[in-house]
Amino acid sequence: MTNQPIEKLNLSDTQYADILLNSINPGFELGLIAKGVEPEEAKTKTRLITLLTRKPETPAAWQELKKSWTETLGKEPTDKDFALISQIFWDNETTQH
Repeated sequence: MTNQPIEKLNLSDTQYADILLNSINPGFELGLIAKGVEPEEAKTKTRLITLLTRKPETPAAWQELKKSWTETLGKEPTDKDFALISQIFWDNETTQH
């Protein structure tokens, strides 16, 4: 029997372990990589998408979201951006989180 990789992701063991240990959403990040997204791009996109799933509740959480937005998209978010995100994702949130 040979030791075949579970997933063909073109990652080193260290990169794979880093994702499992440090990613905000390892399954999503690995899924992006499996679809051909470069690992660093997958990391930034995963962080932003995951942060967008819940409305930030503290100033620190807002700062984290703004920083991730800027790193991922290369520009700072505008009030219009957040109004649209709020309308799409957060206005219908329930308290069942």
